[in-house]
Amino acid sequence: MGKELLTQYADLQAEIEDLQRRIRKTECQIERIQAGGTVLDSVKGTRKDGTIGNIRIEGFPVVSQDEKLERLYRYKTQLRNSEKRAAELVSEIEKYINSIEDCRMRRIIRYRFIDKLSWNAVADKMGGNNTEDGMRMAVSRFFEKK
Repeated sequence: MGKELLTQYADLQAEIEDLQRRIRKTECQIERIQAGGTVLDSVKGTRKDGTIGNIRIEGFPVVSQDEKLERLYRYKTQLRNSEKRAAELVSEIEKYINSIEDCRMRRIIRYRFIDKLSWNAVADKMGGNNTEDGMRMAVSRFFEKK
């Protein structure tokens, strides 16, 4: 596991939230279509009484509804697959972080990559006489060893 994948952790979390929002939106669209709403349109033509003018047409678009439902179901499946892949990566990153034996390094990595703190904030959280450069170099040395 590299440092690059750790830097993606917070972005993966945000991506999962975005995918879940899109899935909810797609499910609402599917429910709205399945509820059976009608479509209204207005055309110019001859009315029943023989006069020419605007005619209001109301109906149920079965063909376009089925096609749209099929597209929405496919899109929802794609979103679920993307969410699953992102969740697996997040789980893999968390498993890697928990497998680090050095508790100090584990804390530094959690603060920096999971909590998205600056190096200065990481040094403050770690306490003592730690500096931001010291924290950054400790992580760099840790990944050079691996």
